[in-house]
Amino acid sequence: MRKITLEDYKKSEISEDLLRELFERNWFKMFVPKDFGGLELDLKTASQHITETAAHFGGLGWVLNLGAGANWFSGFFETEAAKTIFSPSKTVIAGSGSESGSFKEKKNTVILNGSWSKCSGAAHANYFSLNAKNEDSGAISSFVVPRSSVKFSDEKWEIFGLKSTSSLTIHLKDVKIPKSFGFQINSIENHSNYKVFHIPFEQFARVCMSSCFIGIAQCFLNTLESEQVFGENFEVVTETLQQKISMAIRSRDQFAEIIQNESEKGVLKKNIQDDLQSELGEANISIFDEIQHLFKKGGLALVEETEICHWAYRDVLTAIQHYMMKP
Repeated sequence: MRKITLEDYKKSEISEDLLRELFERNWFKMFVPKDFGGLELDLKTASQHITETAAHFGGLGWVLNLGAGANWFSGFFETEAAKTIFSPSKTVIAGSGSESGSFKEKKNTVILNGSWSKCSGAAHANYFSLNAKNEDSGAISSFVVPRSSVKFSDEKWEIFGLKSTSSLTIHLKDVKIPKSFGFQINSIENHSNYKVFHIPFEQFARVCMSSCFIGIAQCFLNTLESEQVFGENFEVVTETLQQKISMAIRSRDQFAEIIQNESEKGVLKKNIQDDLQSELGEANISIFDEIQHLFKKGGLALVEETEICHWAYRDVLTAIQHYMMKP
């Protein structure tokens, strides 16, 4: 990929040429079955791609993480609906986990109303996932809605870092979709032989989110080196951070393999779930604390908005606020 510029960090969406790289590699469809044009990768390999992308540019890694992660839902639709939604080469889902809308059923269709905020990757998504409450029963269900059916808010999310992730609010008013565009997470409807579909959502998402944070930390480290913030002392000053990133990658890889293999057997043991949450979360916090330590040593370069390392630092501060980054 090309060198990232200051403008890339300040823009409100990812540049087309960077997105094109991800589409050409088919990385948005890392967790999509081959029958639907996906790569059907194991969790460890896919997580490594997320880290690699975020290490190049935090915002790009963030939208890959969330876009590929949402495309994982491909296993939870009936086969024909999954084929319709996920077979197009540029399918990317942006979404919101909030339950801020409602729906009602009418024959074979669902009618949706509401607003959902912080849908990262909205600028390049062709579908949006959302949760809504049944107006009659109060039950919560999940759906995907085509881009053509949503209206975007004029308001921008004024966020400190990861500005390029186009995290927009969408509005739906009496939008009608087929019932088959509804899904339940972890209720496998196709390709049950794909091990990654068996992983519980919480553990799957935590591995992917930590993979992204590790990459964002590495991206910050890379900018310190390229902008010579610590000069010839770079290796000595940043040795602890480099070690913590390497340890976090090893831990992530181990958990990715464990939960993929154990989940296929049926139920993922609670002690494994707890260990994953605590160990990955503590590794992220340890990396963050070391970055804060380096910030105090870095001098003016880290507070000047003309320096890329300043913007890479903002991405670190923003990413760590996601609850899945923490123990």
